Amino acid sequence: MFFTLNGGTRLFVSIEDTIARATALVRTPRGGRTVLLPDAGGEILAQDIVADRNIPPFPRAAMDGFAVIWTGKEDRTPYRVIGTVTPGIRWSGKCGSGDCVKIMTGAAVPSPFDTVIRVEQSQTGAEELVRFTGKAKRGQNIAPEGDDARKGQVLLTTGTVLFPRHVATLAAVGQWEIPVFERPSVTILPTGSELKEPWEPAEGPMIRNSNAHYVRAALARLGVREVHYGGIVTDDPERIRKRIREGLSDDILILSGGVSEGEVDVVPQCLAECGVEKVLHKVAVKPGKPLYIGRSPSGTVVIGLPGNPVAVMVHMAMLVKPLFLKASGAREYLPKPVYLPLAAEAHNRSNGKKFTPARVVSKGGESVVAEIPSNGSGDFISALRAEGVFEIPAGVSRLAPGDIVGFHPVWGDLFQDEG
Repeated sequence: MFFTLNGGTRLFVSIEDTIARATALVRTPRGGRTVLLPDAGGEILAQDIVADRNIPPFPRAAMDGFAVIWTGKEDRTPYRVIGTVTPGIRWSGKCGSGDCVKIMTGAAVPSPFDTVIRVEQSQTGAEELVRFTGKAKRGQNIAPEGDDARKGQVLLTTGTVLFPRHVATLAAVGQWEIPVFERPSVTILPTGSELKEPWEPAEGPMIRNSNAHYVRAALARLGVREVHYGGIVTDDPERIRKRIREGLSDDILILSGGVSEGEVDVVPQCLAECGVEKVLHKVAVKPGKPLYIGRSPSGTVVIGLPGNPVAVMVHMAMLVKPLFLKASGAREYLPKPVYLPLAAEAHNRSNGKKFTPARVVSKGGESVVAEIPSNGSGDFISALRAEGVFEIPAGVSRLAPGDIVGFHPVWGDLFQDEG
């Protein structure tokens, strides 16, 4: 989908098409490696994982209580307690009519017992006798063998991004050495004669290089292991071309700054002179309209990010993260918003989609999205108060309070203080 700017004839690509065209450029993962289970969190699985046995592997007691052979008359006569079964114990005693065993949650229910009565429905008496206070249903409070999964069933598929819940499953099916995909290598190249590194003094018109270090931190959260950073390059075409050629040896090259149309925005021309084929330049989104996507003859994907910090943050979440996940073998990689009502009206004065900094707050007992006041895409201080961004669709100039919006928690998890 394309948009024109303020009724003019120049075309701008939608953010959705941008994501699709960028992710289509990435190569298959460079290969695989093996990590040990404790290090598997955040990795991307390189082969299917199946259950090595039935889950649960035995009829499992779901409650503390007493295991009985169901008759439908459990509340009429006392039962004799002939043993106790705890988790990890294989009970092999003999039972007769009117016998039961005391059993704990998670223990294997021994044959021929087929029903568990909760301890809360029992009254113990003398001489190891117990009475039950309610009727039982056959099979109650027992998880049958294989009820969760059968032996050989695929539990985790190739391309799964491994979160702690997946690590628990890997442990439960006896996986210790985990096959995962290798991550792409990346070069980060910040441009701008006005930039200083954080450890350098910045006076007068100079500003500190926050974008490159945001990109580095964001890539670290994505599990990228091979990152090359050579520092700032000034707005000198010769120096920029030299650093571009060096960066094209990696799978992905990320530049920040110099991709708009100002007199010193020489990055697109330098990329062309280094043999990079332009795929798109300019996207119908706010913040972050100046965006460059290209590919070198060797297959390196080139991303030219804007210089404004909030635009960099948005594009890292909405574009770069999906691209890296796909290049790392992830099966699911596209942004997925959470849909919530808007706390107050919001406006979009651009032709394209707008991503507005916001946080989730509680209002009247429900979660709503509250816009964070911002002075524009250069206002990185507003991002400190935000938890993410919400979408205002292209062509929509105003949203009313209560309208449902797609919220992306691009800056991490959602927390709240004790107040």
